[in-house]
Amino acid sequence: MSSILPSSLADFIQQELNPTQQQAVLTKNGILLVVAGAGSGKTRVITTRIAHLIAHEHVAPKSMLALTFTNKAAQEMRERIKFFIGHHTELPFIGTFHAYCLRLLKQNAHLLPTPFLSILDEDDQHKLLNAIIHRNNLSKRTTAKKLSYQISQLKNNAVDPEEHLHALTWSSPFIKDAYHAYEREKQASHCLDFDDLLLHTVKLLKTNNTFKQQLQTNIRHILVDEYQDTNVVQHALLKELARDQNSSVIVDSLCVVGDEDQSIYSWRGATVANIVDFKEDFPQTITIKIEQNYRSVQPILHCANGIIQHNTNRNPKNLWSERIGNDRIRVISCLSEYQEGEMIAQFLKTTPQKNHPIAILYRAHHQSRAIEEALIKHSIPYTIIGGIMFYERKEIKDLLAYLRLAANPFDRASFSRIINCPQRGLGEKFEEMFYEQWRTEPLYDFKQVAHALITQDHLPRTKKAALITFTTLFETISPTDRPSAALERILSMTAYMTYLKNAHESQEAETRMDNVKELLHAVRYLEEQGITTITHFLDEVSLMQEKLSTQTTDQKVSAVLMTLHAAKGLEFDNVVIAGLEEALLPSSRSLHDTENLEEERRLLYVGVTRAKERLLLSTCRYRYTYGQMSAQSTSRFLDEIPTQLAQHHDASSWSAIDAQRYYTQWLGIQLASTTNVLTFSGAYQKQSVEHAKTIPNPTTKGTTTWKRNQPVIHATFGTGIIQSIEPKDGTTYLTIAFKGGSKKIDAKFVKIL
Repeated sequence: MSSILPSSLADFIQQELNPTQQQAVLTKNGILLVVAGAGSGKTRVITTRIAHLIAHEHVAPKSMLALTFTNKAAQEMRERIKFFIGHHTELPFIGTFHAYCLRLLKQNAHLLPTPFLSILDEDDQHKLLNAIIHRNNLSKRTTAKKLSYQISQLKNNAVDPEEHLHALTWSSPFIKDAYHAYEREKQASHCLDFDDLLLHTVKLLKTNNTFKQQLQTNIRHILVDEYQDTNVVQHALLKELARDQNSSVIVDSLCVVGDEDQSIYSWRGATVANIVDFKEDFPQTITIKIEQNYRSVQPILHCANGIIQHNTNRNPKNLWSERIGNDRIRVISCLSEYQEGEMIAQFLKTTPQKNHPIAILYRAHHQSRAIEEALIKHSIPYTIIGGIMFYERKEIKDLLAYLRLAANPFDRASFSRIINCPQRGLGEKFEEMFYEQWRTEPLYDFKQVAHALITQDHLPRTKKAALITFTTLFETISPTDRPSAALERILSMTAYMTYLKNAHESQEAETRMDNVKELLHAVRYLEEQGITTITHFLDEVSLMQEKLSTQTTDQKVSAVLMTLHAAKGLEFDNVVIAGLEEALLPSSRSLHDTENLEEERRLLYVGVTRAKERLLLSTCRYRYTYGQMSAQSTSRFLDEIPTQLAQHHDASSWSAIDAQRYYTQWLGIQLASTTNVLTFSGAYQKQSVEHAKTIPNPTTKGTTTWKRNQPVIHATFGTGIIQSIEPKDGTTYLTIAFKGGSKKIDAKFVKIL
């Protein structure tokens, strides 16, 4: 133990840890539930505890077990511990649940009922499931990817999946048979999948008391990080490791660290009940709350506390910080998602970044599209974390390829991309035959090549029928068609949405379908701007992508875009959270389910606590849906922010210069030009966007504020969107799209909403 540095570690504990952190580190024995709030230094606590047990309490590293969720987190923990105890000192096992269970099963393979030689990776698992699907004629009902997700969910939510299969058979009758076939195939191959590693370890601990006692003799101290992310099986594993046959705790210490307010992965199988109800399984638990935050200024923490206190399924705590500040949160109400993107772009252009990118967070991937387009328009370099840029997403590229092939029937790359997407039974051999024919007739377009193959009668009947159906689609589309009409025809004739639904598990399928809907919204919006042909639309997309590729090559990234889920664990000086509207955040699926609604609130809490200095929240009054603007309701979560913390402003009529002046005033910086300075201390400072309706009425004499895409209301026709403006003989005529159709009306008979 010559490499141990107890004096430096002791100094660190004394000088760098606050009292509650010290309690979590220095309590040697017992059951500890460390409820560590966002930004409170939980990794510091768990790593310092391990170092302290080794260096000061002389606990043998081999008798300790530290479990976490990612290899990256495990490596970070190892490095921090080595800093305290020296690089040459033995470390305890620090790794993921799966890595530890694999180790146990390999060391004790002789105790398993069937041989275990290898682990199925994802590709091998899908191949095995594909064989089962084809053997049982299930290809029209499911895919390997979807079935593997369903089986994984079953295993993650039940210590004994066999006992719980009956609960799923009413909605998916074939899952039980597919599951049993899958298990038989694995057994015959002497393989396990990743979920099996946990299940088999739990089963071994439950059924082999000798194995369990030997393990508990060796492992005396257990630590688990991110406990709010554990699933049913992981919680069962912890109980088996820590308790004897009579449910009495047998280890010297058990320390779990987590924050139920950051439990946002229920769709992966995580259950917040594991940490909330921890004391039910371990009654002697000592709860230590670490509430001091080292990341954010106090107003942001007040905001987070105000939101999350509306959840009931939690251990109450109150984050606080020594970092003071005021006026750090603003809420802006935008007219539409396009103006929202513009207001966000202006915020980025105005804010001094000092090489620190601003984070733009949103609930759903499809929200990025309007924001991306605004950033590209203003030449603001950005990147997307945990996702793909909108026009690079597979489903978007698929549909663009259909449009490109309609505009250019010689486009071989687009043809190759979509000839078997969705699947038509036209695989690699067919493509080889098609391209061989194309090489012999290089001046033919794809329709002429297809016609030659069909008339030569070289194709089997099913492939011929599929090729005829494919080419028939393009006979109904021309380059001068409106892109929205062409897309709708493509979606209908290819059943592309059904393909997405069947090819992916439910959450991913829904995300991809939302992206397709967002593409339709974008197309319709561009049509209203005068881009009315497929060719023109494809040119716009190409120019946008070219501008993006050139601006991101040499410049540092000014913004990072990501979903709220992807933001967990990260921090930024300035954070924007977009789209705080009902059915978006919270999501539509959660509106009538208390448990899901609480998770949506936790998701916003995670987003808010990413901000160190400033937080900008945005909401839209309207969003484009099926070619027209639909009224949006402000998120209930905005009402949960204490009114004194966040100023609400109606930005729906602001110009770019208005936004710049607003942000410079908030940030306390100078704007070069001082002409027409707007003051935001009066009419704009409203405590609720619902009451911020001080927009000038365009019917007032002398005003000329009519704009295209402006929502208006008419006494007879109701709400509509301005399509065009025509001044004539002193009168302004507006062409307005109402639900019942377009009307040309004298402007004096309508009002801005």
